[in-house]
Amino acid sequence: MQRVVVTGSNIKRTDSETASPVQILRREEIKQTGASTVRGVLDTLTNFDTGTLRDNGSSTSFARGASGASIHGLGKAATLVLVNGRRVSNYAFADGGKETFVNVDTIPADAIERIEILADGASAVYGSDAMAGVINIITRSTFEGVRATAEVTRPQGMHLGGENTAAITAGKGNFDRDGYNVYATVEGYRRFGYMLADVQPYYAPWHRKYVSPAFGDPSVYSFPGNLNEAKSSTHPAIRQPVATCPASQLNAGGLCTSNINGLNQYSDPAQRVNLFSQGRFKVSSTTTAFAEVAYSSTKTTYQTLPYANAAGSASNWFDGNTKTSQSVPKPKLAVGNPANPFPYPVGIDYRFMDNLDMWQSPSKATQYRVMAGLEGTLANGWDWQAAAGRVGGDAKSRDRGADRDAMPAAVSSGEYKIGGPNPQALLDRMFPEIGTNAKLSQDWVDAKISGETGLRLPGGPLSFAVGGEYRHESMFIRSTDNVVEARIIGRGSLWIDGERNMGALYGELIAPITKTIEADAAVRVDKNQGFDSHVSPKVGLKYQVVPQLLLRGTFAGGFRAPNIPETLGKVGLTGFFNSTLDPKRCDTATKIRDILKTGNANDVSDATVAYNSGCLTSVPAMISSNKNLKPETSRSLTLGFVLEPIRNVNASVDYWKIERRDEIAYRDINYVLAREDNAGYKDLIARNAVSEQDTRLADRANQLKPGANLAFTSGNIQSLLLNYENFGKTESSGVDIDVNSRFNMGSNGSLILGLKTTVALSWKQWDIDANDYRPNTVGNRGTPKLVSVLSATWKKGDWASTIRVNRTSAMALNFDETDQATWNVAGCQARIKPTDDLPCFQRASLRTDLNFSYTGFRNLRLALNIRNAFNDAAPIDLRGGYALRPRQIKATAEYAF
Repeated sequence: MQRVVVTGSNIKRTDSETASPVQILRREEIKQTGASTVRGVLDTLTNFDTGTLRDNGSSTSFARGASGASIHGLGKAATLVLVNGRRVSNYAFADGGKETFVNVDTIPADAIERIEILADGASAVYGSDAMAGVINIITRSTFEGVRATAEVTRPQGMHLGGENTAAITAGKGNFDRDGYNVYATVEGYRRFGYMLADVQPYYAPWHRKYVSPAFGDPSVYSFPGNLNEAKSSTHPAIRQPVATCPASQLNAGGLCTSNINGLNQYSDPAQRVNLFSQGRFKVSSTTTAFAEVAYSSTKTTYQTLPYANAAGSASNWFDGNTKTSQSVPKPKLAVGNPANPFPYPVGIDYRFMDNLDMWQSPSKATQYRVMAGLEGTLANGWDWQAAAGRVGGDAKSRDRGADRDAMPAAVSSGEYKIGGPNPQALLDRMFPEIGTNAKLSQDWVDAKISGETGLRLPGGPLSFAVGGEYRHESMFIRSTDNVVEARIIGRGSLWIDGERNMGALYGELIAPITKTIEADAAVRVDKNQGFDSHVSPKVGLKYQVVPQLLLRGTFAGGFRAPNIPETLGKVGLTGFFNSTLDPKRCDTATKIRDILKTGNANDVSDATVAYNSGCLTSVPAMISSNKNLKPETSRSLTLGFVLEPIRNVNASVDYWKIERRDEIAYRDINYVLAREDNAGYKDLIARNAVSEQDTRLADRANQLKPGANLAFTSGNIQSLLLNYENFGKTESSGVDIDVNSRFNMGSNGSLILGLKTTVALSWKQWDIDANDYRPNTVGNRGTPKLVSVLSATWKKGDWASTIRVNRTSAMALNFDETDQATWNVAGCQARIKPTDDLPCFQRASLRTDLNFSYTGFRNLRLALNIRNAFNDAAPIDLRGGYALRPRQIKATAEYAF
């Protein structure tokens, strides 16, 4: 039998079942999922975290335009993504300004032969970042001829959105006959975007009633706007539309509105071109040269809403470059301004909608890998390999922001005409282009040798592998000058610039103790510049009890070295924590909201403003790097068995438990705000004075309900200072189940049945104060107890059909114990009317996908995939809101020339 390398080991072997559990998704199964991208394929895995960052809908992320990968609930940074057993470039942007990861959508899906998922710690084999496991994407080793593929995906019953994919693969040379093979795959992908206005009619009534009462309403931050001035000793409070507002834009409360649903992007358009090329050449009968070239260019076009000016309180944000808080008063229309009929300056609620096209916000990125190497076999049968290469990429995101000087000055002076028209040159000066640029690279060289030693054990010869690698990494991320210099109102910045060297030596042994018991052990020593050496061990054992039963288990130590953003940032991540509950303001904000909801249309609109100012507020913050960090570490354990009770029926059951320690993070904002008055925390928070808007909202509530006597006693948060630290732990455990069977039905074809299930047992985080784990969150929001995929594939002649039933178990609405009181069943039921009969939990999600293919035409394969074939709606979620889940039809044609 031919020996092959199995993910999770450096030693070639003939037995694919190792002590470590490895799930394999082959090319045919990948096609049956109906996915058009690598991220789409990974989303079908039961142990994959589908909530991980994706490019569609990530406009507010520092790493927008990319899709990451995470398994076992430990995040992108703990899941190592490989291509053909080696690292690829990280995305040039870091998610949250901190987390580095691989953009999996830069890998052409048409080049993939299989995907192997190693579901235990693998730092002893692969080094840093493999604490939760490894996703190894294996491409074809050779290809001859030309094959073209075209795919079209469209939602049914909705004339919007969809995806197009086209790929061509061409190869030349028979490796065995000609001594070489070279092939390349080029894949183009396009996703069509659409707006909230396009999907608004499909939303269920409960979403507006209970989740977002203002959903779809026109905005009072409008064009040409509303005058808004707090009362003073010389004049009463003013809130009225500007005179030029058309009557058609006036709401029931008499304010000027603009419908922005057509500007609010619901799905983000994207374009990608991915290339993968590989060559193999026989140098001699025992030596082969190989090379790989991969390149990707991606563009995701986000749409930001035109800048809105809210009258009242000054704009506040944190300047990370000078480490000071910045504040700019809101502009007021001067006396004599055509839009101001009063003999004193007045504020204005206004949206700058002169040129809607200028608010497009593209994010572009490239990623590449170039490598070459030699591999061969020595006279004694030992295998060797050596390679060198470079991986890297760059990224650029662009947006528009309000210049702190030009925008207020132009409005206050009247140079900017309220309601327009205004010249583009003025708009460009008021709202200059801003964004972030990034670039990273890694040069590397590695070598290894493996084979059988002269030492024989009762079960066979002792096998070994030893090797090493060296990497030099550099990374640069910087906001544009106007952002770094705090010239853009409310915009946080980031500046990272650093490089480091990393080296490693590793060894691995496989010991067949007896004919039925095999042990393997691996150890790796990593040395990253600026940190002490780290040793990662791993041991595994498998026991073939009988031919039909294999027992296996592993224990491993893992680590993640602090990355460049965490240790070498010049300007810490500055931005906003959005949707934050401020414990010093939320109770008052809630009471004011409840009263304002009983008033007129404008009061109802203000009710949301009041609530958001205390319970869903934005907090300006800076999170700084820390050179004194130490690596994160982990311990992982797996125990399982592989069973074949009858021929062609097999099952694997594997328990896993991972504990990650010394996690690198910043203190949770809710944790800090809850301890604001404690020593050690009060100096981290600065607050503004109570604002004019706070006073106006409270006064109006007191007017509607005399005797309420409501007033904010604390202003909103001006800034919050945090830095990365090593603290806390996370425990994740569960069971992966994989059952497969194949039945030959003679003239009726063959039937393949499969069941993949992940049972989550625990996901717990450490409580620093209690010095113990917080309660288990499995079964709560975002952490389902059970994820299953049941599949059946029938094949007969040129026909094949597959049904895949995807099920995710029910979940509570609260995330953990901190929000249980407000989002447990009792708390939820207090919010809704019993007659509406809505569930105060998320019911189990069920989706059925169908796939049909036909190969009866020469050189042509046709396929049809129906995702969500029975049009099952997404479960009602009274916390997160309505989720659109239409039936999708995908047609595929493949032709081989």
